[in-house]
Amino acid sequence: MVLVRFALLAALVSLISLPASAQTKIRYLLTSPSPTVAEATHSSVPEMLGYWKDAGLDVTVTPFNGGTGATQLVISGNAEFTMASPEALLVGRQEGADIKGVYNHTREPIYTLAVLRDSPVQKIEDLKGKTIGVVSLASGGAIVAKAMLRGVGLDPEKDVRWLPVGLGPQTVNALNAKQVDALAIWDWAYAILENSGFEFRHFVTPGTSKLLSLMLIENGAFLRANPAASTKFAQGIAKGVVFALADPEAAVRIHWAKYPASKPTNMPEDQAMREAVHVVKARLAKYILEGRVDPRYGAFTPDEWTSTQSFFLNVGFINKKIDVTDYFTNELVDGVNRFDKAAIVKQAEAYK
Repeated sequence: MVLVRFALLAALVSLISLPASAQTKIRYLLTSPSPTVAEATHSSVPEMLGYWKDAGLDVTVTPFNGGTGATQLVISGNAEFTMASPEALLVGRQEGADIKGVYNHTREPIYTLAVLRDSPVQKIEDLKGKTIGVVSLASGGAIVAKAMLRGVGLDPEKDVRWLPVGLGPQTVNALNAKQVDALAIWDWAYAILENSGFEFRHFVTPGTSKLLSLMLIENGAFLRANPAASTKFAQGIAKGVVFALADPEAAVRIHWAKYPASKPTNMPEDQAMREAVHVVKARLAKYILEGRVDPRYGAFTPDEWTSTQSFFLNVGFINKKIDVTDYFTNELVDGVNRFDKAAIVKQAEAYK
């Protein structure tokens, strides 16, 4: 009898010692090796403010170099999520990869062709015979720029030259040395250059103006097995967006605390903050819901996917059309939006 009571007591102690609920582990890949403040909404803010942890998630955020490679790791099951543009998702789904777009993050395109404000180039056609700088030849900016050139009757493989110029100081040097006549990069990359004194004129086309951009891409097996955790993970990013929209400076401070190397040390604090906020604001307008066809955080529309698939088919990046509902799901969206947005705004305004 004593042994039975001891066994029951031991079992009770064991149960009391267990956590109320085990946290779901999530491996999340960013697509830049050194996260900038422009990525705060979907990385440092939800992590540092506990949006994921408080929802029962144990999230490991890992910087990574490039969306294609990050998406491939999600396909292989070596990560559950990445935040990337849709190129690798389109190819992967057409080849049967088990991945889905589950959260539409930036609701407008991020890539443009641009020239310096005093450039003699007045329209895309004027780039014939010119050199275009890109971060890399495989970057999304290069892919989109080639499509823009084709759209005005230029052959991007023959009529222009392409020069990889990296990002940051290397790009500054290329512009100062007049090694490039135009750039094909993305919103906050231009903002970094603007902080160095450059001014740009941007070109878009009807086709590129309708492209989907950054989105959460999720491993399909994980999504089916963990829909609640997937919803909470995406919701953490939505909360990060609301927070940053309410107080961009607070988002910058949080990002600097998480990634100290992202804070400039060669300038006064107020200048560093001013320039960082400029980079953040280069993307903030793309998160605003007012005026969207579906004004919910994370929502996709079939029309957006139809335009995006047609665009990449026309430029030869994919070789067929499939049912666009195969690329994405909105099943998480209602749950993602089920949080107190006013409370997040209040938290941001009170953040010190």
